[in-house]
Formats: sequence, structure tokens, C-alpha cells
Amino acid sequence: MTRFLPMLGDRRADPLDHLAYDALAERAGDAFEIALHYQDVCTREARQEALHNALATAAPGLVAAALVRLADDPELGLTTEQREYLTDIATGLDLDTVEDLFGANGDGTEGGRPGPSVTSPATPPREL
Repeated sequence: MTRFLPMLGDRRADPLDHLAYDALAERAGDAFEIALHYQDVCTREARQEALHNALATAAPGLVAAALVRLADDPELGLTTEQREYLTDIATGLDLDTVEDLFGANGDGTEGGRPGPSVTSPATPPREL
């Protein structure tokens, strides 16, 4: 039986989810704009490269959020050690997203994180 597991951005009423989603979307958007800026022309290939950078920036955070959601799912019956293991993997993938989901960067109702933390993509830009 397939069961729906809310992913990052699905719980827009949850302030911490909202904070994490918005921060990750901002990082991906910034990565896209930066990559597009350094292309001499706005061709299809340049947009593909910019999209590649945006996806490479967002993917670790999305996977980290999914692992946190799995670790928090009571129906899985995970032990404390198993939950900590999944959370540790998530933290290794994207500390900022995990911190947002756990409220380390504010409660999501005001201000939020201190500013954008644009990171370089997990994979280097491809040569076209």
C-alpha cells in the first residue's frame, strides 16, 4: 500500500516547513541567476546549465527534508538510534535545511534565518 508522506513545501501551514522551503527555494533561485549571469548569452544551453546549478543546489536539501520526514514518521516504528541515524545523514546533506526544520534558525513566524546562504552546487558545472 502506498502512503502519502508530506514533503518539504507540502505543509505550508507549518512555519518551520515554510521557513525551510523558502530558504531552499531562495538558494536554488540564486544559484540559477548566478549561473545564468555568467553565461554570455541566454541560449537554451545557458538556461540548461543554470537549471542544472539550481537543481544541484536544491537536491541535497530536498533529500535531507525527506529523511527528516521519514525519521519523524511514527508509523515506521523506528528506534531512537534509527531516527538519529537518518537525521545525521540529513544533516550531512544539508545542515541549513535540517536546522530550519528543527527550529534552530527561528520559529518561522518572524525574521527567520539571518540571511541567504548560497552554497556552491554539489556537482561542478558541466562543460557544454
